[in-house]
Amino acid sequence: MTCLIRFLLLILVVAAQATDAAETQKKAAKKATRNTSFEFRFDDNLQQTADSIARQDQWFRDAKFGAFIHFGVYSTLEGEYEGRGSQHRYSEWIQVSAKIPADEYHQVASRFNPAEFDADEWATTFANAGIRYVVITSKHHDGFALFKSLVSEYNIVDYTAFKRDIIKELSEACHRRGLKFGVYYSQAQDWDEPDAPYIAPRLEGTRKFIHPDLPADFKPDMDRYIAKKSLPQVEELVKHYELDLIWFDTPSGMTMERAKQFSDTVRKHRPDCLINSRLIHGGKDKVDATFLSLYDYSSIGDKEVPTRKLPLYVESPDSVSSSFGYKTKGKCYYHTEEELIERFVHTVCAGGNYLLNNGPMGNGRLDPEAIRLYGVIGEWLNVNGESIYAAKRNPLPSRPEWGDISASKDGTTLYLHVLDAPPSGTITLNEVPGIIESAVFLATGEKAQFSQSDDVLRITLPKANVDEYDTVVKVQLSGQAASDTPAS
Repeated sequence: MTCLIRFLLLILVVAAQATDAAETQKKAAKKATRNTSFEFRFDDNLQQTADSIARQDQWFRDAKFGAFIHFGVYSTLEGEYEGRGSQHRYSEWIQVSAKIPADEYHQVASRFNPAEFDADEWATTFANAGIRYVVITSKHHDGFALFKSLVSEYNIVDYTAFKRDIIKELSEACHRRGLKFGVYYSQAQDWDEPDAPYIAPRLEGTRKFIHPDLPADFKPDMDRYIAKKSLPQVEELVKHYELDLIWFDTPSGMTMERAKQFSDTVRKHRPDCLINSRLIHGGKDKVDATFLSLYDYSSIGDKEVPTRKLPLYVESPDSVSSSFGYKTKGKCYYHTEEELIERFVHTVCAGGNYLLNNGPMGNGRLDPEAIRLYGVIGEWLNVNGESIYAAKRNPLPSRPEWGDISASKDGTTLYLHVLDAPPSGTITLNEVPGIIESAVFLATGEKAQFSQSDDVLRITLPKANVDEYDTVVKVQLSGQAASDTPAS
């Protein structure tokens, strides 16, 4: 009998493994057929509305570098709850990945007490790193708010012993340091609200784990959720806080009519406040020109770097680590300085801003490794910032193999970003738009040896890299501006 039981268990294990393998293959096939290339998502004839471009021009296009902050109840769990959930890449998804019932998660929330939070210290760290704007999670998908809300008591002031409004304190600290300030708000997903949708149909079953007391015949009503909580909280934010930007996310179920309610509310109370595309487009969705009037710029996919110039002004939401929330449990890694600076440069040279996330610790202090990485980028910007801030995208037809190109606004200066110096020690630039007057290394001001033949420029690099991460060569054109060319 024992042998028979073992045999039956073996059959069950093999069957389960076969099912898992089949499911994995099915997901891979589905992913392979989904076209998420930039060529597919961004038609070259897309054009932002005139009022959106005017809002961008007030500060956003020149800022180039922002700090993204994922901070909340989940920060205290660090990616795991009672041995569950650590397999998920993002620690801020712990309530779903660990299937934590609302009552239990509320208990975790009630104990959230970031007593070491210092808004001025955060703002100073960001400003010293060359960051120009800050975006923090005012309410993530777990439904818990980091601001005083009259709409729902499920917020840091009313629900915890901390009793302080983090959004208010950080907003004021950032503006004191000359930084622009924005908030992330999850307008569609809200796991604390049974009426709110989930980002994918496969997650719909999570609702019964989080809300086990729901009647069997319960039917979620997204419009009821929007009217009850989501839209009123957004109105609180734009009415009572000095916001320069509002960052929406995971627009499951968002239609033109629903999205317009949010856009209209922001425009009514804060007409210069920027709105990102995830109000209605997912990060890797095909951009529908019909919706361009609802938002001001395009947020591409999480941790995604543009591979080509894009017709709309974009923002890349990256992170210093593989998670957005603070994570120490399960698999997690930090990016290197080289990786982050390279991703930053490619984003700017494609025509966009780099929004680099960090996940503060549950005690309210910034992650020390995030501080270090921000500091390295800040040191690089102290020397090379001229090639980033107020620069425009690569005006030439293509990206060179050795790196990338940005340009001054008037097009008379090219900044050659040498990220991968060729073994020959010489970089070649084709389709140069005029006569080269001078070439110097931005970090030292020393002249670079160059030669030009028609529209081909060759620059000899020193044997030792001028910069550890990105040697920038400043090339001056003689009386002729480089005009932007179509993306390629």
